[in-house]
Amino acid sequence: MEENKDKELENKAATPIPDDVEEVASAEDIEAFMRERRKARAERKAPVEQENPEVEEYRSEESALDPYLDPDPEIPWPKYEEPVYLSRGCRRCPKSYVPVGQCERQSCSKVTSTNWMSGIRQPTMRPFDCVEVRFKNNHKDFYRLPDGLDVTEGDVVAVEGQPGHDVGIVCLTGELCRLQMRKHRISPDSENIKKLFRRAKDADIERWDSSMREEHDALIRTRRIVADLGLEMKMNDVEFQGDHSKAIFYYTADERVDFRELIKILADEFHVRIEMKQIGVRQEAGKVGGLGTCGRELCCSTWLTTFKSVTTGAAKTQQIMPNPQKLAGQCGKLKCCLNFEYEVYADALKKFPPAGQAIRFQKGLALYKKTDVFRGVMWYAYEGENELIAVKAEDVKAIIEMNRQQQYPEKLEDYQVELMSTSALAQESTGEEVEREIQRLSEGGNGVVGDEPEHRGGNNRGGEQRRPQQHDRGERHQQRDRSERPQRNDRRPESNQQPKERPAGNRPINKPRRSGGNGRDRKG
Repeated sequence: MEENKDKELENKAATPIPDDVEEVASAEDIEAFMRERRKARAERKAPVEQENPEVEEYRSEESALDPYLDPDPEIPWPKYEEPVYLSRGCRRCPKSYVPVGQCERQSCSKVTSTNWMSGIRQPTMRPFDCVEVRFKNNHKDFYRLPDGLDVTEGDVVAVEGQPGHDVGIVCLTGELCRLQMRKHRISPDSENIKKLFRRAKDADIERWDSSMREEHDALIRTRRIVADLGLEMKMNDVEFQGDHSKAIFYYTADERVDFRELIKILADEFHVRIEMKQIGVRQEAGKVGGLGTCGRELCCSTWLTTFKSVTTGAAKTQQIMPNPQKLAGQCGKLKCCLNFEYEVYADALKKFPPAGQAIRFQKGLALYKKTDVFRGVMWYAYEGENELIAVKAEDVKAIIEMNRQQQYPEKLEDYQVELMSTSALAQESTGEEVEREIQRLSEGGNGVVGDEPEHRGGNNRGGEQRRPQQHDRGERHQQRDRSERPQRNDRRPESNQQPKERPAGNRPINKPRRSGGNGRDRKG
């Protein structure tokens, strides 16, 4: 039946159209064609619907004539492929004897190391014979090069394993690798450093690729086994060795766990050598990754390699409210970024008086509320009142010293500091300079505006340097003409003084008024 209908449609399409017939199809013809096409497609999929009655195909309304609503079965749908190589430091499966590019390694790898000494000539003629090799996530180790083999950053290499061999990507070479070993307190002359065999061949990369693709399923099956055994532990990650002879299981646990039975079951399940490695919650966040409250990737999964203890004292020093929900990261511990600016705040607070100390005035006792470290301001409020008053740290020191000598100032408002935004501060300073310049010109100064030196300090807040306002060219020309004329002893009346009134009949009718040197019309 289906073949006959298809042949009929082909015959209709192949039938020649007479000359007197228009080639444009009408709306009824298009609707009939779409209806027959839907009916034929429904008949083809009828057996599938009977086997799976729960799955229903999306069907558009009969009035819909848009052919793009129905997906074309001839066009294949894109398949999602799990990015198994991102955790190894590359975007796709690398090729043998072809180094992975620097842009690729730095864009998708966790805890990337940047060789800032790559363009510097080494102090010795003999290059350093150890390199740092990166495996899954932040797993790295140092290996010794054999004689005659020279590798570069990004090379896929085969290294010594326990047992067998493993496959990784070289991430550091040269003198920077020596500094990295010194940082981790590893001696380059130690005999415990493992060996690097060769660059990886095609067979090594194929075996490595098949091992990586089994890690996700192994992690899911292991979590089910742990749940069946009732062990109080959390499986975080699984890493298979390059030759598929060993598997490392990373887990976190609050207490000691007896996993001897678990190792036997995993060995029978995966037929590999099992190694259990316990990690902390910070290392777990570095392996899993994620986004922090700042909107960027977690520091522990991108560049932070050493974890320092974070205390609540670091938050108090930076004047942060002790809110556990905001201070804790995704790992449940205090955020590592609290240590980044701690030393800056601790150094700045040395110039401040001890926080929490009250100061006394004749008006009453003022209690400490908060501190702005970088503005150098402390807020106080009278006892029993909520109005905060900002005072400079130097003034607070002076008041504390006066209180020790049994001297009490009159009130706190005498030391108040007005805080404003930068734009308002600039606007106020500019207005004061304009008024000062206009007053100088009205008093008959001899200098030109452009020749005046810049005003420093004075009414400008913060001692900033600002140039005087540039007046128009007409005012400058009138000021120059006035300086050339001889000086008169009498001065013009100030703008706030009322001029003497003259009778209206004494003024010429057609004579225009003169304008003053400051650009304003005179009165009377």
